[in-house]
Amino acid sequence: MPVWTDITRNRSPRVTALHEWWQSRRRASRSGSPDVPDRSDLDPPDLVPLLPNLLLAEVEHDPFRIRYRLIGTRIAAVTDFEITGRYLDDLLGPDPDIDWVDYYRTVYRSRQPLLGTATVPTTSGNPATYEFGIFPLTLGGERIEQFVSIEDYLDLQFTSALLRPWLR
Repeated sequence: MPVWTDITRNRSPRVTALHEWWQSRRRASRSGSPDVPDRSDLDPPDLVPLLPNLLLAEVEHDPFRIRYRLIGTRIAAVTDFEITGRYLDDLLGPDPDIDWVDYYRTVYRSRQPLLGTATVPTTSGNPATYEFGIFPLTLGGERIEQFVSIEDYLDLQFTSALLRPWLR
């Protein structure tokens, strides 16, 4: 599955909009260069058109785990599954097709967004491809504590073909 850090490779206006929001909220680090926005910068009224496609996750540091705090209504409808409060590694199982945990770990270590496309099976048996972005957030300090992510299903219609990425 292709991933990148260059926003110009995106087709998704939603991923681009979240990237622009994230860039505009970057704070100065101790060295003076722009760093990661803080969770307090995430104000839902600023992101109303994106809210149905957003995920908010928190990181546990040792061992490294991702727990979803909130998912948007579009994601819940497309996956037909509530993941709020669940751990990513529990949802994916032992041999996932896409190593989402590694993607979050990459963002955690680099302190930079990671963008890409995912192709996953659907209940109809046909694959679906969508674009995503994972963006790090601090929580009143320098350490990455949370992530805001977005999934944009672009022009795909999921009336009879729900995504099947999770273990039930």
